[in-house]
Amino acid sequence: GPFRRSSFSWHLRMKVALDVARGLEYLHERCNPPVIHRDLKSSNILLDSDFNAKLSDFGLAIRGGPSNNDYDVKLSAGLGYVAPEYLLEGKLTDKSDVYAFGVVLLELLMGRKPLERVDESQCQSIVTWAMPHLMDRSKLPNMVDPAIRNTMDLKNLYQVAAIAVLCVQPEPSYRPLITDVLHSIIPLVPVDLGGSLRVS
Repeated sequence: GPFRRSSFSWHLRMKVALDVARGLEYLHERCNPPVIHRDLKSSNILLDSDFNAKLSDFGLAIRGGPSNNDYDVKLSAGLGYVAPEYLLEGKLTDKSDVYAFGVVLLELLMGRKPLERVDESQCQSIVTWAMPHLMDRSKLPNMVDPAIRNTMDLKNLYQVAAIAVLCVQPEPSYRPLITDVLHSIIPLVPVDLGGSLRVS
């Protein structure tokens, strides 16, 4: 249902990231054959009243086998979520879903859209805008969505930023597997929201 941005706290945003990572991990690692979502974007993440996130819109998903791990496909996801290898070579893999997850993670952190108009003829992606500053500890806290600045933990912010940087690497082989992303996010989410973080 509808919610105010101010009620979408740091911990709830990390819970959404965790739920999405769990969904992708299920598709990539537990389905046989594996499934590439191909259309991961914030509008395909459904939230219930408790902020439990579910992936939706599997109409473009592809089942793959161990011998066929990249695909020639038509444009599927929204432009702000499309991995560079698709734009350059028309190929999508499980690492393309990881790239899209990184964009969603940046949206959760920054409170910005994946593409924003900078003038009448140009748009800038959240990746292009954020990348130069994501590892700069002096600038990062000021880039975060003002609605969560007072509820975030700086140490955890730096960890989430590092995860996002890895996920949106231009070279697919430098991106982590979604399983590794999942294991990196679990300690950042409070136990009562499905993670392993003990909150005092």
